[in-house]
Amino acid sequence: MVSSSQLGARERDIANVLRLVSDDDVLHYWDGQKHVGATIEPLIDGLDIPAWDFWMLYEPGVRWEGTGAPTPTWWEHQLGSLDKKYRDRRLDARRFAAKAAEMAKGAGARRAP
Repeated sequence: MVSSSQLGARERDIANVLRLVSDDDVLHYWDGQKHVGATIEPLIDGLDIPAWDFWMLYEPGVRWEGTGAPTPTWWEHQLGSLDKKYRDRRLDARRFAAKAAEMAKGAGARRAP
């Protein structure tokens, strides 16, 4: 989970964010310069600002290496600028959770002997 200064957050606010998502598999980073959002931007056609309010899922084992980001397996957004082209990807918490559960279930099946 990346926190950003997009809406005026400050690095000192990160402690509150840590309480929202505390799973051991989640890594938290502060990105006050919006580097991650700028890296995601070219992956989504029509996104012309650094990504923020952008929710992504990756298959287990996908690694971010080098300077680019891998294309997410699934993504949703809360950006008005993407509504026209990607209304079907507007964040829906239930759908997003279902996609995450589906991917996790598939990952468990792949790890089973």
